[in-house]
Amino acid sequence: MRLSRIVELADQLAENITTRGLRPGDPYPHTEEIARTLGVSTSAANGALRVLAKRGILDRRPRRGTVVTRLPGTAQPAPLRRIHLLVHREYLHMEGLLADGLLIGIQGELPGVEMQFNFIPPVDGAEYAQRLIGETLGSRYPEAFVLVRAPLAIQRAVRESGLPAVVFGSLQPSVQELPWIDRDHGRIALLAAEHFRACRCRRVAALFRAELGPGDFVLLDWLQQSLAEGRLGLADFTVRCLPSDREAIASCVLPILHESKRPIGVFCRSQLLAEGAAAAVAALGPKASRRVELFISDVYRKPSEPEPAYPYARSLLTSEEIGRHIGRMLAQQARCEKVDPQHEVIPVALTVPRAS
Repeated sequence: MRLSRIVELADQLAENITTRGLRPGDPYPHTEEIARTLGVSTSAANGALRVLAKRGILDRRPRRGTVVTRLPGTAQPAPLRRIHLLVHREYLHMEGLLADGLLIGIQGELPGVEMQFNFIPPVDGAEYAQRLIGETLGSRYPEAFVLVRAPLAIQRAVRESGLPAVVFGSLQPSVQELPWIDRDHGRIALLAAEHFRACRCRRVAALFRAELGPGDFVLLDWLQQSLAEGRLGLADFTVRCLPSDREAIASCVLPILHESKRPIGVFCRSQLLAEGAAAAVAALGPKASRRVELFISDVYRKPSEPEPAYPYARSLLTSEEIGRHIGRMLAQQARCEKVDPQHEVIPVALTVPRAS
């Protein structure tokens, strides 16, 4: 269990404001100076300053600088003291789902709330979750959960605990009571099918993560139906569930590409899968690679990171906006209010990079 690095830095700056005896209206150092003081990148320093701005401690205005607006510890108490983000470590590290913007968005709805990553172990995940729930129920302070791609046993355990919780992803079919927010999987499938038809693909290979979830099933159903409307049958549709390893992905995809003599579309559920597929395409050589069209379903990147080189389904909500939705759902539960709406579907749109 650990705090988000951005939140840790924000807490350090808040403590610094107190120890320096700053008062509301006092100027505060700029991003570059904060980065030098903390010994971190300007991106990390900027993220920490954004968190303090969300808490109402700083006011940041272009060309006018940053000033202290409120002293730490003088805010109204938040309805929640701590949020546990329950996520697989590999998923977090390899796909970057919990970007800084998501955490900043939650802070915007719940200023000052403490956020901790709790990594689901590869075995005995349900037992780990039960222990964590027991500790949370015994806490003196109100706490909540955000579940990211959590398996059935964990979703059920959190639901039965009665603690405030939001599922970032799709609910398991037998767990319908928890609030959730997820991307529009049906729309993603339609965008991919339309793109492959426009590129005259006569075969499609769909690459998924090793473990499928409810959202994957929805996406698969819509993708198969959409392709069938374009007169592609089951013989033209290949599905592979692959490990999070670029070499393994490329080794599995290469034979599929070799076997297909017709233009083929490769649907990639994640950026990692797309990277492995791209390596397989590169191994074909320039001539053969022209008949391969890649499409990425899920892209999570910071604004400073380069855009993917292939067409992808772009979320029409920023990670910070998604964080605000999650924070609002948690706050409503903590105040014993009805969560309305109970779920949020994140709209998506096709993005085709210029070089594609």
